[in-house]
Amino acid sequence: MNLDDLARVHDDDLNSEPAGQVSGPGAQTLLSSIMSQPPAQGARAHGRRWRGPAPWVAAAASLAATVLVVTMVTTPEVQRANPAAASPSPGTQPSARRMLLAAASAASAAKQPMQGAYWLTTTVSGTDAISPDRGYVIRLRHVQEKWLARGPGAQSWRIRQYLGAKPLTSEDRAAWREAGSPTQWKYPVDMTPYVGVAAFPSSEIVRAAVEEKAASRLRGKWKGSGGSLTKELVSWEELRRVPSGERELRAYLEQRITARAKGGSEKDPGWRKSALESACMEIVFGLPVSPTVRAAAYRILATMPEMKSLGRVKDPLGRMGEAFGYHRPPGPGNENPYEIAYIIDPATGLPLAHSVTTTVELAHGRTAKVTDFTAYQQLGWTDAEPSLPAKRD
Repeated sequence: MNLDDLARVHDDDLNSEPAGQVSGPGAQTLLSSIMSQPPAQGARAHGRRWRGPAPWVAAAASLAATVLVVTMVTTPEVQRANPAAASPSPGTQPSARRMLLAAASAASAAKQPMQGAYWLTTTVSGTDAISPDRGYVIRLRHVQEKWLARGPGAQSWRIRQYLGAKPLTSEDRAAWREAGSPTQWKYPVDMTPYVGVAAFPSSEIVRAAVEEKAASRLRGKWKGSGGSLTKELVSWEELRRVPSGERELRAYLEQRITARAKGGSEKDPGWRKSALESACMEIVFGLPVSPTVRAAAYRILATMPEMKSLGRVKDPLGRMGEAFGYHRPPGPGNENPYEIAYIIDPATGLPLAHSVTTTVELAHGRTAKVTDFTAYQQLGWTDAEPSLPAKRD
């Protein structure tokens, strides 16, 4: 499949059609070719309880995510994420705009179940934290299943498991052994010097051991909700009304963004742009919307000039995808610059993961890269019931 050709499907074949609608012989031929490409086998993993973003991640949260490209294989129960077979093609790296338009065309043509008892999202996440002695970096991982029930009065669930922590690299393992190979780490009340660690409550003991699964009922505003859009939970009925045209979706999102603006932020073009990008990423990264709405979100992202193509990359689970992203310099709320990367599957327009990476200083003058990531394993409708663990609320 050629990304330049797919981008031209949008520019040439689709200009006269409503956003999200695929027509014309060129579009149909290309999209048939996309759907005929065989997926590779993907690995499965699990992860830990989520406790919120680190300071540098929080500063980037409304701006960033690393998107990894997956092929979603539809089964009778749920779509499972598997990486598309891919290998770098020297000299053929597409622009971010062409990549996003290709993903939009593929997303709008995707054959996905449009209903089920639950909207299921399974993610594997990781957070890199500096050890209390600042000698090395540890990575904490967790897995989460979110089962959002569509039926009136049905119960939604979140199932989590902490997969433990261990030194990140061989250099970190050597420093960890020199420190006595600890199996837990206790942090002081003031954790601000420990980039990545403020994802945990003060004085928390971070343990290396894996914990058992735990399930919790989603209550309050989560009842009857299909997810979050512009940082607010929305009902299934509201999600059904999200427009699928590019211009209409932009106007709809900007209206929501203006409604939640505080302190005059609605007058800041930079803030509004970041908020619009964040809203589009909420849609791309798993809201239960139609393929045409997801395609419209991609087309809005394609209009953002700061997006740069990063070529072929691997996600944290080792899966290949086409990446794009941008760099953020130091600023209010973040002392260090950080890198945002998105990876998408041009064959399906569906996400694999998102991440934020920055560089920190350790003891003895050493520097290290630390990352906060979320990789998507399952995303879609299912009529299956959640397998609830013994530990639950």
